[in-house]
Amino acid sequence: MKTAMPHCGTAVFLLPFFSSFGRIKGTVTLGSREKMNTKMLTTGAFAELCGTKKGTLLFYDKEGLLKPKCISENGYRHYRIDQYFEFELISILKSIGSPLKDIKKYLHNMDGENFLNFLEERYNTVKKELDAMKRRKDMLYDMVTCLNESLRFNYDVLMIQHHDEESFEIIDTGAKPSESQEENIQRFIKYNEYIVNQEEQPRYPFGVILNFKDVKQGKYIEKYYFNKKRKCTKHSNLHIKHDGMYAVMGHKGTDETHKKALQNMISQIESLGMTIKSDIYVYDMMSYISRDDGDVYAQKYCIGV
Repeated sequence: MKTAMPHCGTAVFLLPFFSSFGRIKGTVTLGSREKMNTKMLTTGAFAELCGTKKGTLLFYDKEGLLKPKCISENGYRHYRIDQYFEFELISILKSIGSPLKDIKKYLHNMDGENFLNFLEERYNTVKKELDAMKRRKDMLYDMVTCLNESLRFNYDVLMIQHHDEESFEIIDTGAKPSESQEENIQRFIKYNEYIVNQEEQPRYPFGVILNFKDVKQGKYIEKYYFNKKRKCTKHSNLHIKHDGMYAVMGHKGTDETHKKALQNMISQIESLGMTIKSDIYVYDMMSYISRDDGDVYAQKYCIGV
């Protein structure tokens, strides 16, 4: 045998029902016509039924969201028991982030198509919010990972390590052989605006690629910016850092000490009889955010050998 679904105004929702309505205090009967339909609940009894406070019901009444079915001569508000479903609908819509003005609009002008459109709009809004939240979570994870490595790195010690293959997105920096600090910063700002204004945000690692031959000649020109490959990365911007052995060294200092540290790293590699097989990957380590001296920063250098 089919069970009749409770009806709530213009919307029908199949919700968990309680069989203990008889326990609710404050039930009154108002007139013969109401007797034909249903019992009425005082504001306190209806609030108890809905698991809310009387103040919430008074606020909903004031805002025109959920009004009592009648107000007695002495000013007491009374709700029909089946208004529970209207309250529950409001609660559901609030829980998915719907503004009260939108809830009011759709409660008072609701049909199937309108409500479907409303729910689809809310779905798309919530999806965008979740996507944005995931991007923020990923960004925080990358910052924690990077800064944690920076704070615990054994600087100025040459290490030979095996690295798995990495896929990078690279962008030509457009750097000039000699440029001012202001030009360098403006160039980076332009790059940053390009990558963050895309739907898929960049992920760690971040850094630059230096041409090995240039560095050997004392030229420290940033050829490419790189970040972790994204789904939106064009094939023309794809760069593979190959699986293999790499000489790795980190340094924390100023621009001048970084140049000296890199030259020292190359000298050590060559003194070990190793052949350099790649350009120089310079990984940003974000340590500058934990330093008072803005001229001091940390980077990790990786060179294929």
